[in-house]
Amino acid sequence: MRSKLARQIVSTVSITLILVILLACGGYLLASYLTMRTSMSNFTAEYVRRLEDVDHRYELENALNWLPPRSVMIFIYDSNGRLITSNAPPPEKENLSDLQTASTGGEVFNTVEYEGVTMLSCTVRVNVGENIDVNGRIFLRTMMPADWASDNFWIFFGSSIAVAAVLILLALGITNLYIKRAMRPLIAVQKGLQDINNGNFHGITISTDYDEFRGIVGQISDLSGKISDSLGTVKYEQRKAAFLLDNIGQGIIALSDTHAILMYNNAVLNIFGLQGSIAGLRLEDVTSDEGILSATDKTQESGEKGVCEFRRGGSVYRVETLTASGSWFENFNSIALLLTFTDITQESKSADIRSEFFANASHELKTPLTVIKGYSELLALPGQSEKNISRCVREIEHNAEKMGVLINDMLYISRLDANIVNEEKQFVDLGAMCESICDDMSGAAQNAGVKISCSGGAGAVCYPKMMTTAITNLVSNAVKYNREGGSVWVKVWEEGGFSYISVTDNGVGIADEDKPRVFERFFKADKAHTRNEELSTGLGLAIVKHIIVNMHGGDITLESELGKGSRFTVKLLSGKEEERDDISDETASRD
Repeated sequence: MRSKLARQIVSTVSITLILVILLACGGYLLASYLTMRTSMSNFTAEYVRRLEDVDHRYELENALNWLPPRSVMIFIYDSNGRLITSNAPPPEKENLSDLQTASTGGEVFNTVEYEGVTMLSCTVRVNVGENIDVNGRIFLRTMMPADWASDNFWIFFGSSIAVAAVLILLALGITNLYIKRAMRPLIAVQKGLQDINNGNFHGITISTDYDEFRGIVGQISDLSGKISDSLGTVKYEQRKAAFLLDNIGQGIIALSDTHAILMYNNAVLNIFGLQGSIAGLRLEDVTSDEGILSATDKTQESGEKGVCEFRRGGSVYRVETLTASGSWFENFNSIALLLTFTDITQESKSADIRSEFFANASHELKTPLTVIKGYSELLALPGQSEKNISRCVREIEHNAEKMGVLINDMLYISRLDANIVNEEKQFVDLGAMCESICDDMSGAAQNAGVKISCSGGAGAVCYPKMMTTAITNLVSNAVKYNREGGSVWVKVWEEGGFSYISVTDNGVGIADEDKPRVFERFFKADKAHTRNEELSTGLGLAIVKHIIVNMHGGDITLESELGKGSRFTVKLLSGKEEERDDISDETASRD
């Protein structure tokens, strides 16, 4: 822009200078012509005065020598236009019309070609006596070379061209200097707008000394600032939308009416295990799942929302298909359909667990109920002996107790699943807690012929009742699944910032194939390896793991060998004794 403007200005200056030179040259030629004409007029007038004093015709020839030679040709004609005398041969094609014009009086100037030279002629009438011309008049014509375009003219012309060239170069330099200065604010505007176009949003601050530019530059500066702010806001919103779209848990696909993918987020790529861009591909190129394709077609045809499940790589997704015909999408590349993918794997697993739980619970409750019903019907029969009645009552009581234990365990684990906690965490002396549990279990252990011992100490911040329930279940199992004369060792210690509780027995042990499943709900080991008369709901170890792992963030491990015994080790984050007061203060402040 700047070079073009400079060229235009220099061209204008150059044309102006050329016109000035032409006018100057024309003026020079005109001045030369007028000077020459004046000189010739003066010369001719002097000659006329001399001729008017001549009395005889023969004296006219002598008149040619009156004035010194000045390269002037002199021609004298009579009243009829015949040449009387001259100091040079007449022109080959002599034009006598000037004589007729001069006969009325005054000077007649003209240019004639004489032997290839342009001559300026001056013709006048001279009044003489009748002895010279019967009509009393003759005509004098003087001619001299037209030298107004002389060497001086060409010197003037060359000098003018040289001066013009210098002026043009000077104008070019000065013009560039002023254009640079004048264009500086506009260049700043251009650079600022380029930065905005390239995504570098900032305001443009411009100052100028030119009043002509100040208004428009100020407007452009203000406008660029507004554009910068607007584009910055738009860019921020775009990035925010892209961030939200890419980090949202759901997968989202926007389709055209031909099922071409117009928009998607990273979650979709992760769901389908894809890399690179899938924009422009058809939905059928990404998945062949009949449920998704069928739901999409149905939504497109009926306009109703479609829902289906999609399974891939062990994950379960709920796929919803929606029409996008609302006004919000009218200008968004003809988006016709939206597909959302919601991960419901945990929800599905929870549903499966609940279903399995209730199925197992129904089965476990059905067995003692069947026994109770059978013995109840037996008692209803007439003629039962006291012995049979007593046996029936014992079986009913035993199975009722079994049902009670099962129902209590089911209610307890349900509360754990629902994260229902009826106590506060506090510092617990694990050694003292284990001593108390062993004392409580000593009677049952003695009846089973099993010895219990407890040693060591450590502390932890935990839910006291829950932790007591978990350790009690471990000790109870160690007693129940032991042999007569067996032993149970409970050991408590602290190591590396963690507190440990191990419950070891030398009882029946657990088979290798059963170890991975011992913490599953309602799982019971092979009865051939257990004491059949003991009550077992299959929920005890599941409750223990839930309390240790889920409620306290700890860990529990199992070491066992069939026929030799088992060891369960609980690992908890160690707690300091002084934390007891901090927890008490926190509980009091909440109350």
